[in-house]
Amino acid sequence: MLKILLLTFVSAISLSARAHPVSFEGAWGLMSYNDNKENELTLNYSFKSYFSAATSFYKFEDIIEATLPRASLLAKRWNNEDSQGNVYLGVGYGLEKSFNESKGVGLAQIDADWESRKYYVAASYAQFFRQDSDFVKREDIKQGKVRAGFAPYLAEYNDLNTWFIAQFKKQDNEDIEVTQFVRLFYRNVLIELGTTLGGGGALNFMAHY
Repeated sequence: MLKILLLTFVSAISLSARAHPVSFEGAWGLMSYNDNKENELTLNYSFKSYFSAATSFYKFEDIIEATLPRASLLAKRWNNEDSQGNVYLGVGYGLEKSFNESKGVGLAQIDADWESRKYYVAASYAQFFRQDSDFVKREDIKQGKVRAGFAPYLAEYNDLNTWFIAQFKKQDNEDIEVTQFVRLFYRNVLIELGTTLGGGGALNFMAHY
């Protein structure tokens, strides 16, 4: 029984330290997501194990830049003996700069994931509510992602964990973009290196302290 409880505890720490918008109480998190079309940098602080506040910087197509203070809530968590599932809700409001204009922009986001030591699935949807320009109507940015992956070997929390992940991303009216990632996770640091089927690159970085 003690061994099972210990493994469950270690697994929960390992899972919660990964790419989540809310971590353990008092933790700082730094996250960066980058591909050929989009860059995101987020610094957050978890006031509770279910609530965090953050500031995020976004760049789309080297045309649109946005800075948004935001809040995230762990709405639901399922803890099983060897897996964990989560649902997160996020909202934010800040300033967008594009074509030499600065306007307000809001954000609403939902993230869900389930992960064991062997398998991983996740889905997210985000929408940026853009204030109209003085000259034209600005369309909202809508983005959905679905991810699935597996670990080729089982590693303990203090060892290097490796994952192979496929990501399917859909933004506005664009075609679905497929990216293949290798995820390397060691203690509190996670790095993802990826390539799209079209030949583009992707780099994600996450760490909690």
